[in-house]
Amino acid sequence: MTLRIHFTPEDLARVTVAPGTSILWEAVLSLHTLRSARVPPAYREWRDGTRRRLTASPACRQILLLVSLIPESGDFPDFLTPSQSQDLAEGLEEVRSTPAAFLRSDLSRVFAERRPPDWVRQLAGGGTAELAPVAEALRVYADAVLAPCRDAVDAAVGTDRSLRGRTLMNGGVGQLLGGLPAPVRWTAPVLETPYPVDRDLRLDGRGLTLVPAYFCWGAPVTLIDEELPPVLVYPAAGPATGPTPGTANRHLTALLGRTRANALRALCVPHSTTELARRIGTTAGSASKHAAVLRGSGLITSTRHGNTVIHVITPVGQTLLAPPPGP
Repeated sequence: MTLRIHFTPEDLARVTVAPGTSILWEAVLSLHTLRSARVPPAYREWRDGTRRRLTASPACRQILLLVSLIPESGDFPDFLTPSQSQDLAEGLEEVRSTPAAFLRSDLSRVFAERRPPDWVRQLAGGGTAELAPVAEALRVYADAVLAPCRDAVDAAVGTDRSLRGRTLMNGGVGQLLGGLPAPVRWTAPVLETPYPVDRDLRLDGRGLTLVPAYFCWGAPVTLIDEELPPVLVYPAAGPATGPTPGTANRHLTALLGRTRANALRALCVPHSTTELARRIGTTAGSASKHAAVLRGSGLITSTRHGNTVIHVITPVGQTLLAPPPGP
C-alpha cells in the first residue's frame, strides 16, 4: 500500500524543511520505538535501558496515559503533533489549546476500530479539561525519555537538514525530493512512499514541510487530517548512531571539556546565544565565550541578525561528532 503526495507547480515553490528537532513528533515516535518488539540495532540499547528505567520511575503512571492514546503501531491523534515546534513548552500549549470540535473528529478517526478508554470518550465528548493531563504526561515523558538523548537527536536532525540544504542549493527541489531516503520515490509530480493504507494527499498549492526525525526509522509518517498543513516525517539521515551516549561522546568531552562538547552537540541545530545558554545550562555570557572558542577552532560559525547572533556547527564540527571508524 502506498501514500501518494500530489504536487502542483505552486507546491514545488513551497517545499520547506522543518527548522530543527520537532520535539512532539520525536516524543510520539520514540514511544512507538519504546513499545516495539522489533527495532533497528542502533536503538535496542536505548529501548531496553529506557524500559528498565521507566519501570522503576514515578513518571511511569503518567506516561501510561500516553500509551492509551498512542498504539504500538498505526494511527495516533493529530492533536499530539500540532506543529513542528522545537520548544516543548510552546508545543504543549498548542496541545492544551486544541479546539473541541477538532479533538472530537480526531479521536473518532483514531478509535474507529478499537474501543477507547473512558477518559478518552470524555475527551472526545468535548471534555477539553482532560487535555491538561495529556500535556503534562507529554512533558513528563519528554523530560524522562527525550532529554537524556536530546544531543543525539539534534545531531541527527541537524546533519539531515545540512544534507537537504546542500541538495536543494546544488540541484533544486526535484533533487531534494528525489534524494529523500528510501523507500520514498519521486516521480514528478508525485512523491510516493509505502504506507499502512492506500492514500492520495493532494497539496493543492499549500506546499509540504519535510520533517526529519531521529525516531522515525521505518516508513515516513504524515497527519491523518488532510485539511491540516501537509507534512511528511521521514528518517533523519544521520549520524547513524544510537541515542545512548558512548565512546565517541566520552572522547569529545575529554577533548573539549563537558560544557563545550555539549555546546557543539547543541549547535547541530542553529541557536542564538541565549538559546545556547539555556540548552547547556549556563549564562549567556559564558555561552558566548564557549561559542568564541568553538568558532576560533573552526567548529562553528556565528552570524549576526540584527541584535541576535546565530551559531551553527560547521562540517568540521560535524566530523568531530561522527563516531570513530571501526577497528
